[in-house]
Amino acid sequence: MPLAFKDRKHYYNRCQPDESLAPDDARNIDFDALPQEVRGASWAGALAAEIELSNTPVCLLVAGLPGSGKSTELRRLARRLASDESAGLLPIHLDAERLLDLTSRIDVADVVAAILHDAELAVLSAEGKDVAAMPPDGYLQRFWRWLTTTDVELGKGNFAVAPGVSLAVELKTRPSLRQRVRSVVSNHLSQFLADARAELKRLDERAAAAGHGGLLVIFDSLEKLRGTTSAWYDVLDSAEIFFRTNVPNLELPVHVIFTVPTALLTRITRIRVLPMVKLHARDGSPHAPGIAAARELVTRRVPFEVLEEVLGPDAEARLRQMILWSGGYPRELVRLLQSAIRDASAGPLSDEQFQRLFSQLVSTFRVLVTRDVIPWLAQVAAQRFMTVENEQHRLDADRMLQNNAILYYANGEQWHDLHPAVYENPDVRAALDALREARAAAT
Repeated sequence: MPLAFKDRKHYYNRCQPDESLAPDDARNIDFDALPQEVRGASWAGALAAEIELSNTPVCLLVAGLPGSGKSTELRRLARRLASDESAGLLPIHLDAERLLDLTSRIDVADVVAAILHDAELAVLSAEGKDVAAMPPDGYLQRFWRWLTTTDVELGKGNFAVAPGVSLAVELKTRPSLRQRVRSVVSNHLSQFLADARAELKRLDERAAAAGHGGLLVIFDSLEKLRGTTSAWYDVLDSAEIFFRTNVPNLELPVHVIFTVPTALLTRITRIRVLPMVKLHARDGSPHAPGIAAARELVTRRVPFEVLEEVLGPDAEARLRQMILWSGGYPRELVRLLQSAIRDASAGPLSDEQFQRLFSQLVSTFRVLVTRDVIPWLAQVAAQRFMTVENEQHRLDADRMLQNNAILYYANGEQWHDLHPAVYENPDVRAALDALREARAAAT
């Protein structure tokens, strides 16, 4: 019998792959709390310890594939650092999608102004003040006054900002205004940063007076920086400049954690990466704890007795196959699960319907994996490690990491592997076979 429509709809919506879960959501699984490691040592725990033990403000760069659980882990981290048993910090969680145009180049002015704006609101709330309406002399208003005093053309003509309109929204949606503001800040960068640091220090002191240990800024979703097709590398280059060359500008008088695009992993070495759930070791041997953890991720969303109505009498074997197809990437597994529920309108999936779940994924990656990158992908598959020997490899890695074609694992050692769907590309398989034969002949 097919699953009732209302039940299919219910479980379909419990499996939204783009939904970021709160740490206390019943569907969330704390992989680091499991008896055996499935992602390596605690990622959030290591970040928290760096902040808890440091006598000076810490600036950390972190990365993780969209849907890997990074935002949930950062919320768990914020909760720990906010507790009295830890540093007692006041967390400020900024969402880059809300504050910035992520299809254009990133700049110091946009990021620092956004941090100050949200920090001021958080401190006002901690002080028990009404944050429904920004105070008449809030940071963005003072920033705008400084801009228009420094450049008298700002505030006039095409650069005018209507009273009552959020400057943050204007900077995000009006490229010409954004470029003008960036130009002004760039010409007076030392003064801008000095004023910004002084303002953050005052806010940090106010947070302490309100009973907190200081401020913790988490700037999330910056990993979604991604230009249009023609501007992809331009946006990525701006991110590299921002997070590597401009590191001194990011040294603020409060603790700050920035998320960064995974494509920067070959350009910046000090990024803390959230690994995938390890389903097998680097040598290919199965890793049972990882498979069990992925199974629990599924059954927290859809009980197994319901899965049997979707996957049929072979539900256990099919669920294991879906887990292996995901490569230990949580979003991929949830997406496969949702697709299975969608397709089970007439009852449990047939063999053809079930196989189609993976075939569609394989087709998606065949479009992403262009012929020029295949020899390098074969090297990654053979070594289970991402070696970047030249600029072309770097460009290949940028694109493959950003599109999830390469997955990162850690459990005793750090290594990489291709997404299982990429292995199904006939050209990748042929290149890998040829590489292995050549190596065997050489020995």
